[in-house]
Amino acid sequence: MNFCEKLETERLILRLATLDDADAFYSWGSCPENVRWMAWGPNTMEQTRDYLKTVRKGMDFAVVSKESGAVIGSCGIYPDSAGDTGELGWVLHKNHHKQGFGTEICAKLIRYGFKELNLRRITAPCAAVNYGSYRIMERNGMRREALHIKKFWARVDKEWVDEAVYAILAEEYNA
Repeated sequence: MNFCEKLETERLILRLATLDDADAFYSWGSCPENVRWMAWGPNTMEQTRDYLKTVRKGMDFAVVSKESGAVIGSCGIYPDSAGDTGELGWVLHKNHHKQGFGTEICAKLIRYGFKELNLRRITAPCAAVNYGSYRIMERNGMRREALHIKKFWARVDKEWVDEAVYAILAEEYNA
């Protein structure tokens, strides 16, 4: 696989996350509102640093605003062991929601997955009630393929919620 250290969109730089990003990652990772629909968090600073020690080149990215130079989120693409299918994920600090950044991130990760990593299929799960996340996927040509009833433990709200799985194939993307 041809892993890249840095990807760019019109307004963002996606680069390898490092320990130097701990304060920024903690700023959203510790915020219950920010991690409401994540499978992790809220995180302590120690958990944040532990995560940053495990990031993988070409898979785990810090999201940097070109305008401000600030780290405003994180994202990643995770190929399976066969190198056939990848799963996307992203999180933005709540101060940067509803500005189109998620749509840019998703589009870039999909392109990277198909053009650089030569994946055949890309998926992304989300809490079925997370309108912002599933709209980002729909805007990028992904379709809902599955709905798993009460599969996802919403740690902040302490309840089981439905998980939706979205996907897109390389042949659909290239059409």
